[in-house]
Amino acid sequence: MHSQQPPGPRGPYAQQPPDGSWQPPHSSYQSQPDGPYQQPQPPQKKRHLGLKITLGVVGGVILLIIVAAALGGGNSGTGTNTATGTSNSQAAPAQAAAPAPGIDSKVRDGKFEFVITKVTHAKSVGDTSLGLGDTAQGRYVILHIRVTNIGTEAQTLDDSAQYVYDAAGRKFSASTSADIDLGGVNGQSSTWFDDINPGNSVHGRIAFDLPAGDKAVKAELHDSAFSDGVTVKLG
Repeated sequence: MHSQQPPGPRGPYAQQPPDGSWQPPHSSYQSQPDGPYQQPQPPQKKRHLGLKITLGVVGGVILLIIVAAALGGGNSGTGTNTATGTSNSQAAPAQAAAPAPGIDSKVRDGKFEFVITKVTHAKSVGDTSLGLGDTAQGRYVILHIRVTNIGTEAQTLDDSAQYVYDAAGRKFSASTSADIDLGGVNGQSSTWFDDINPGNSVHGRIAFDLPAGDKAVKAELHDSAFSDGVTVKLG
């Protein structure tokens, strides 16, 4: 009759080698180093793939914006027609500048209205036979002028505030001694230092000593030495 053995442990630990070399069965669990548990990092390849996809989408959007801008610019009213080689620009026609005031034009500066009626030339002025006149170093350019006070108080007409220019842009002052002679013995129609009341006018002449053969092309007239002045073409 067979003897019965007491029931032993079951499962993987039911039998152990007699020499004590038993080892626990293989497990997928790997021991971790001391310290807190570390979350396994995702594979780097997936991260790089996501970055590439993002950059590709952004690049596509930028490309669409550039193309749309180029197409929109091509619809503007300017540019060149590549088929005909002609320009599509439609510039507004330039407005003609107003002609500059000249002889017989009324111009204003401050309290004065000026009208240059004509321009003459002379080598000398006044009564030179008695030694009372003046002789130009070159030649006198003489402005025949009418000056009206359009203000509300008296204003002094001073010939030293008036100028002419030649074609080279050189600026010439009035000759006061010649202007005194041009005003006459009694000082009538004097332009060198004459007070003009509101509403009154003075007709006179202003002389400028220019080199012989030179020509005055414009005059600059002022109601005082401190005004902005107004320009008149002389021809």
